[in-house]
This record gives sequence, structure tokens and C-alpha cells, in this order.
Amino acid sequence: MKSSQTVLPWQREYFSPGYKISFLNAVHLRLQAGESVGNAITSVIQAERNAAKQRDMAPALVALEQGESAATAMGQLGFFDATALAILRAGERSGMRDAIQTAAAHLTLRQAWLRQHALVLFILGNELLSAVLTPLLLHLEILPWIRDHISPPATAEALAAYQHDMAIAENLTLGMLGLTALMVLFGVVQALRLGRMQALPRVLLFFSDGAMAVGFRLAAAMLSAGVRVEQVAQELAAQAPGWSRRYWAAVHAQLQRAIEPAQALLQTGLYTDERSLLANHGNARQLADTLRVLADDRQQRARRGRDLLLVGATVLTVTYIFMSLGIAIWIYMTYNNLLSAGLDALGNGF
Repeated sequence: MKSSQTVLPWQREYFSPGYKISFLNAVHLRLQAGESVGNAITSVIQAERNAAKQRDMAPALVALEQGESAATAMGQLGFFDATALAILRAGERSGMRDAIQTAAAHLTLRQAWLRQHALVLFILGNELLSAVLTPLLLHLEILPWIRDHISPPATAEALAAYQHDMAIAENLTLGMLGLTALMVLFGVVQALRLGRMQALPRVLLFFSDGAMAVGFRLAAAMLSAGVRVEQVAQELAAQAPGWSRRYWAAVHAQLQRAIEPAQALLQTGLYTDERSLLANHGNARQLADTLRVLADDRQQRARRGRDLLLVGATVLTVTYIFMSLGIAIWIYMTYNNLLSAGLDALGNGF
């Protein structure tokens, strides 16, 4: 069997986010049982039944045999991101048990954020695509089909009324398509504003609040694990999602200029009450507690924003569908000869 050093990157096994979380939880469980961190890591790797995965994790065992630290050995696994490794390195000073638990929480937060946003974007995309395609289908398929399958009225007055109503139907459809184009333009503009951390309409706050909640919670976890605030900002500027990444990049830039943390944290993207709380923290532990409170508040805001966003998209889609169906049914039922004759006969019967 080839050694781990000869395994090419594309030959390595895939370690899913769930696997990484399970690995850390397994190590943490052994630490709670009283094992040393080195023995715990070794036991978890040796318990892996997949020979290819065990092969790819072998460099961690080599590092432990050579007397390297647990954080260095974890880095040799090759599947933890920089933020998790920073937490583990800080844990060598503050305690590996808490650091491993914090690293697992970090990965869990990122996984939950990605899943939640993927689900919301899928639902939102499906709703908006339906809204966009409905008037387009009406304009390109349904109205032409109605023209081909309805015999125009014979009298000049009725024919003029028919042509007038068809023109109204086509203009309404074109108006819906124009409104769709404006909504698409609005979405593009808001996406650019989102990237620049500018104020968003309430309906889109889900994306900013959710990202900031994850960033605040990660920062709190890292500070509690003993990571310095400068390193927290540096890691989150690369690893935090969405708006939060830009926020922490701005904080890191301020810290590099020797600005006090209390002032450096006051960047674009904060609410007024958040600025007040962050400006008045006394030390790293108090800052971590403050960030947890802010993360909880942002999470609540994100839930409200998500509900508003999905309800708004659903209402828009249903409105578009009913308007399109209403136009088609109105024209078809008014000028279809068979339907008109049947309705007349029904009326004469009464």
C-alpha cells in the first residue's frame, strides 16, 4: 500500500462536515472519560473502519509519535479549516477539552448556516422562477393558443370588442413582464448592496442578520477558547459567511492600525444598540458574553426576516399565477363559441 505522502490530493477520501464534527465529538467524549488528548486522537483514528480514511489521517499519528502538539497533529489531518485550527491552537493554553468542543460548535454553526440558506434560496428561487415564467408562458403560449382556437365574432361590433379585449390581455401580460424585469433589476441592486454592507429592505434582512449571527457566535466561541481578538478578526475575515466576513475584515483592518478593539468593532453593519454594547465591553470574556447576546438577537431577527421573505415570495407567486390564469380564463370563456352557447342555453332555461 502506498504511504500517505504519495497520495495525490484527488486520491484523498472526502471528509464531510458531519464527519469532522463527529470526529471532534468522539475526541471530546474520550477526554471526558479521562484519556489524554494524544491518546484520544489516536484511538479515534484507529477506530476508523474505512481503510482509505485511516490512511489519509495517518500523518496525525506520525506527528503525535514525533512529540508534536495535539493542535499540530489535528492540522495534519488536513480537513479542518483555519478557524477550527486557531481554536485548537489557543486550546493548548486554555484547555483542549473546551477547545475541541468549541471547534465542533464552530463547524456545526457553519453547517447549519449553509443548510438553512441553501433551503431558503431553493424555496425562494423556485417561487420567483414560477412568478417569472407564468406571464412569459401566458404571452408566448397561452394567448397565441387562444387566438388559434377561438373563432372571432362574425359581427363588426363584436369583432371590435374581441380585438379590444385581446389587446387589453396582451398589454396586461406585457405589464406583468415589465414588472418582472423591474423586480429582477431590484434584486440585482440589492445583491450589490448586500455585498457592500449597505442598508437593506426589511424583507432581505434574513441574509445579513443570519450571517452576522454566525459571525458573532464564532467570535464568542474563539474568544472563550483563548484566541486573541486580533486573531479572531483575522480568521473570521476569511472564514465567516456573507456580511459577517466583510464586517470582520473591516475590524481586522482597524486592529492592524493599532486601534483599540472597542473602537475597531464599531464598523458598518451594526445596529445602534449593538454599537452601544460593543463599545462598552471591559475585557475579552465580557466581549465574548456580549457577542453571544448579539448573536441570539441576530438569530431572532434572521428568523423573522426568513418568514417575511418566504411569505412575500409566496404571495408574489400566487398573485402572478392568479393574474395570468384570470387573463387567460377571461378571454377564453368570453369568446369561446361552445362555452358561450352553453351559457346562453343555461340562461334561457331559467
